[in-house]
This record gives sequence, structure tokens and C-alpha cells, in this order.
Amino acid sequence: MSKRKHRRLKHKSLRCGVAKPETVKKPTTLMWAYGSNLSHRQMRLRCPRAKPVGPLCLEGGVLTFRGYADVESRDGCVIAGGLWRITPRCERELDAYEGVSAGIYEKRYLLLRMPDGREEKCLYYKMLPQNGELGVMPPWAQYLDVIRDGYKDFKLNTRYLDEALARAWGEKDKTADVLDRWKRKGRPRLVRITEANGETVQ
Repeated sequence: MSKRKHRRLKHKSLRCGVAKPETVKKPTTLMWAYGSNLSHRQMRLRCPRAKPVGPLCLEGGVLTFRGYADVESRDGCVIAGGLWRITPRCERELDAYEGVSAGIYEKRYLLLRMPDGREEKCLYYKMLPQNGELGVMPPWAQYLDVIRDGYKDFKLNTRYLDEALARAWGEKDKTADVLDRWKRKGRPRLVRITEANGETVQ
């Protein structure tokens, strides 16, 4: 897809609707990523037939870290992401990776207006609470590095990622949910941001 089409898709897709799961009558072929699924390297390993379409930034939401990445609604904000064209097998692999059957993430859908005027349904994954509440906790270095690679792959503004990291420290809420997730990961050291220059340090 040309750079011109990338720009058209990005701008038009800012005005998107939400599609209920029951309205999805055929296999979804678009998937919007905002976390580790942005990484082209990881997606080649997980879903080798997936094809990157281009960047897709949405208004009215923010990237929130609960150890792992999540998205939540917030007026006046923008969340950066990338759009993939996927196969049914890709979708099954992504469902397994995101823990859909275990109730870790659930599948949701957007309605995107494409450059040719068509509306197309797009899959994305939203985190579910495991112990009653969704907390907030900064990510660990290895996980954040994968997301940062994905931002570079899709040529996204890393300012959104740095803001999400700073927000995770400012709004930190260590619920039983995020603490359990962190312990299962082996209690890795969380990434910090220095106030002086905004560089990430451990």
C-alpha cells in the first residue's frame, strides 16, 4: 500500500464505530494492534501469513499498562496502533496468544471506513479483570522493548508510548490482578522513566 493510502486510511479511520460481536458474519480479516502485536518480528513468528497494512491511530482512547498492554477510553486522547490483514489461522493463533479462552483478553471489533468508502470490521483485543478489578502497573523492559520495536516498524510516534509509561507510574494501582500477573512472570524489574530527560531506565 502506498504512503498516500496509509495517510488516507489513518485519517478516515479516526472516525470509527464499534461493531458488536454478533454482527460479525464472516471471518475477520483485519486486526488492530497496539501492544506487542505491533512487532513485525513477533508477528512473523506467530502469524507468518499476516500482512501489515499501515499505522492506525484512534481518538478517544489511551494505551494503559497493566503489566501488559491494554486500551481504555479517554476523551481528548489518542492511542497509536497498527493494522494487520490476517487469516482465520492467524486469528486462532492470536486468540491463543492473548488467552481468550482463559478470559485474559476478549475479542472486540471496530468498524473502519476504508479509503474506497467501504466499512470493514476490525478485530482488537481488550484485557479482562482476573480478580475483580483492572489495575495499573508499568511494564518490564523486555516486553516494552518489543512494543517499541513495533512502533518503529509502523513508524508510530513513540511519544504516545512514553506517555503511557509515565502514566503507568503516575496512576499505579497494584491490584491483586496485576500483582498476580507480575508474579507469574517471575517478578521482573519494571521500567522507569527519568524525569530529567525522559529516557527509559531500569
